[in-house]
Amino acid sequence: MTSIHRAGSHAGAAVATDPNSEEVAGRLFIAVARLIRRLRHGDPTPLGPGAISALGTIVSDGPLRVGDLAAVEGVRAPTMTRIVDALVAEGNVERVPDPADGRACLVRATASGSEVIAGARMARSHHLIERMSHLSPAQLDALYAALPALEALCADDSRVN
Repeated sequence: MTSIHRAGSHAGAAVATDPNSEEVAGRLFIAVARLIRRLRHGDPTPLGPGAISALGTIVSDGPLRVGDLAAVEGVRAPTMTRIVDALVAEGNVERVPDPADGRACLVRATASGSEVIAGARMARSHHLIERMSHLSPAQLDALYAALPALEALCADDSRVN
């Protein structure tokens, strides 16, 4: 595997100028996309990726306004409104008054919605564990060593160094 060395306070510049960074980024993108597809394939949840992602955010981040949820999920408010409407119809979320603004409402997960997320996470985790069982000890060590970097890639932009 190609290594990208980062040093000092110009770490971002070092990666951007490394001739191998495009190859690493491309391979990482393809690998992550394929892994996510494979994990979704084994997911018994009837919800689509956008709905399951939104529901997961609502479960983990608590009641949110639709606009705030749209911002977190990286979609437009009308798109999120359609997703929330479907989640309400399925009984996975409910709209409740916003105590800070009587004219607005928050979207809150129901017990059923929390169960859907717990089930999806469990199914995906079991599927991932099964896939990991086919890796060599060296590959498992490499995966474990890469976790801090992968977690940093997933962090909010405001928290990434």
